Order: sequence, then structure tokens, then C-alpha cells
Amino acid sequence: MRAVGSGSAAMLACLACSGASSAPAQPGYETVAQFYRTCSDETNRKANGRCEAYLASAAETLSAFGNGGSEAGICGRGVRSGELSRIFLAWAAENRQAANLPRLAGVTMALRRHFPCRQTN
Repeated sequence: MRAVGSGSAAMLACLACSGASSAPAQPGYETVAQFYRTCSDETNRKANGRCEAYLASAAETLSAFGNGGSEAGICGRGVRSGELSRIFLAWAAENRQAANLPRLAGVTMALRRHFPCRQTN
């Protein structure tokens, strides 16, 4: 059963594919670099949980896409506390060319790389 509309899936797929672009984020959107700083600031992360909360929400949404059979989603197992931030931080450090992309695009690319769905024919 597909609970997510095809328009939403197309939008998310487009965001996930935007890694080839080096276009800066739209004004008012947090960039990958800004979110990286938030997540790497251990004190800030523990104080308000913003990084893990955002990543958990994104992962839950992407899992819904993956469970529905969409290539825009992620598949796999559950995660341990703090694992999502470690995944994002490692990806962002390896993909500095994505620093000016919108936060959601970077998070999507990081999670899709770590939790890929098998291609079905």
C-alpha cells in the first residue's frame, strides 16, 4: 500500500537527486553546512536535541517512502541513539561540495547512502 502521494514522492526524489547540483540553498533554508555545525556541537545537541529530532523525522518519512516501494526512500533496520547524527556528520564531512545545499537534500542523500533500498525489477 502506498500511503504517500506521487507528487510528494517526486519532490523528495528530486531533492535526493540534487546532489549533482552545487546551487546554494534558497534564502531562509538551513544549509548542510549550517546543520553540520549544529549537529557537531555536542553541547547544543544535548541541550535541545534538534539534530537528532530532525534526523529522526526525516528518517521516518524516508522509511515510509521506502516501505511503499519508492526509490526515493530508505530501507533497513532501526537505529541506535545518536547513530543518525553520526551518519549525517560522516557524510557531510566527505561531501563538502554539498555544503550549500538545503539541509533536507543533504540529510536525504546521507540516509539513502547508508540505508539503500534494493532495486526491484
